Amino acid sequence: MSDRHKTPRVFASGSQKRKLQAERNKKSEETLAKTSKLTYFFKSSNKEEIPQDPKKIVGDLTEDEDVVDSIQDHPEVEVSSSDNTQFSITEYQLQDEATFCGFKNDIGLWPANITKEMIEYWAKKSSTELQNCDKLSMQNTVPFYQDEPRDNSNFVRKCTKNMFTRRNKNQETVNRFWLCFSPSKGKIYCYPCKLMSSQNTKLSREGFNDWKHASDRLYDHEISKTHLESVMSLVQRGKVAGRIDQELAMTIKFIAERGLAFRGDNEIVGSSRNGNFLGILELLAEYEPILATHLKEHANKGSGHVNYLSSTICEELIRCMGDKVLTEIVSRIKKSKYYSVSVDFTPDESHIDQLTIVVRYMEGSTPKERFLTFLPNCGHTGEATANALLKFLGDHQIDIMDCRGQSYDNAANMSGKYRGMQALILEKNHLSAFVPCCGHSLNLVGKAAANSCPSAVQFFDFMQDLYTFFTASAERYRILIEKLSKKKSGQFYVLKKLSDTRWSCRAEATKAIVEGYSEIEEALTSISSDKEQKDIVRNEATHLQQKMSNLETALFATFWNDPR
Repeated sequence: MSDRHKTPRVFASGSQKRKLQAERNKKSEETLAKTSKLTYFFKSSNKEEIPQDPKKIVGDLTEDEDVVDSIQDHPEVEVSSSDNTQFSITEYQLQDEATFCGFKNDIGLWPANITKEMIEYWAKKSSTELQNCDKLSMQNTVPFYQDEPRDNSNFVRKCTKNMFTRRNKNQETVNRFWLCFSPSKGKIYCYPCKLMSSQNTKLSREGFNDWKHASDRLYDHEISKTHLESVMSLVQRGKVAGRIDQELAMTIKFIAERGLAFRGDNEIVGSSRNGNFLGILELLAEYEPILATHLKEHANKGSGHVNYLSSTICEELIRCMGDKVLTEIVSRIKKSKYYSVSVDFTPDESHIDQLTIVVRYMEGSTPKERFLTFLPNCGHTGEATANALLKFLGDHQIDIMDCRGQSYDNAANMSGKYRGMQALILEKNHLSAFVPCCGHSLNLVGKAAANSCPSAVQFFDFMQDLYTFFTASAERYRILIEKLSKKKSGQFYVLKKLSDTRWSCRAEATKAIVEGYSEIEEALTSISSDKEQKDIVRNEATHLQQKMSNLETALFATFWNDPR
């Protein structure tokens, strides 16, 4: 019989081959599942030597997913197999707090809801610590060569380091910085899309592990519009200088450092009377496209529209910046350990006293003095002031036992021997030595010395009367300025008010009289001869002019102005 009359040979189709291969793989997996590993029969004496993947171990022991979840929720639980082998799983201790999980270096453990704090953190940190290329599992991959047939029954595809690079047409190798591997999930994720994209894809949400088609899927993803938008958004978020909040913070810092007013007559962008804050933002918007777009889209929308340009936001940012400065100073005080305090009352613009707290400490070999805070009026008694200081130090965890000095003025409520603030602080810490304020003590000494001479008292009373006479009327003060401005040198000093505790104010007041002695006398003469002035004003001007004509007044002015 010829060959063509023989029965033709029948070959299995591709579908039949795949079914047979799947059946062989299933039988092989069932056989492996029934066979216990050799390590199951030994218990490690060192509890720190634990398997790298607890899910894999539990999967070999049981297929119940609830067991895996309970082990992860309670990492110290011991799992027993049928042959009484125990395992202690402690490596992957998953925290319940989603915010903490979001800062782990395993992207697969991140929570489903990405918070603003996570975006800020990872945008600045980049994805270097998330890629985990050194933790890729390669031990089950069986190598093969072109000359040898590959045994598909034992071949297991895994994620490899080659996936983290891409070769361009010009043979240039580019790193895929956006690709991250999760050791706990065994999957890869897109780092920018995970943070910034709202679309639900495998690379951005549940993870990708189809290693057979990984090359094509990764290439399609990195050229997609969604991925490119996520990358651009993340890069822009990481640029601190280009963010809207940083523009606002810089403007507020600039205005606050120079003591300028923030607000104007309105809060309308484009108005010439909207104040320094909005005016500077308008100037910056001419050179910053992002800020210009923000002003165009959100400014002048009225109440109920969030634009971050109102006075409320300014005050909130000022508080945030102040809190950050205070935290930095407190941390330096704690690092130095020992410190001294200086406390005093000072009135604000509404004439309400506030308690001022200043701290001195050492940074290396350099002494530092820092203002800490203004406390609301807590009372002027020594006990109330001491309690306010102790509460502030306690709230910021600054130990009063580390205080080595305290300095206040000579008022009875501060320096009192029995119920003064310094005495009450000494009861808490006997090492906090009290030193009266040297500047205040020196001013009191100078004042007491001057008050011991009746002629000096009369001279300083005359200076105060002269200041009060000219400043009590705008018309009289105008006449004085006109006379003083006619000096040939072009420079003149206005009259100063005296202070009971600051001797420097008396020196400045004396200098103003000496420099403009003749001009002040001319102003008094002009007012005393002006018949349109009231009689009481003309008489007072005449009385002051007569005092200035006395030789004794001129001598005292020269004497107290002598810097020697």
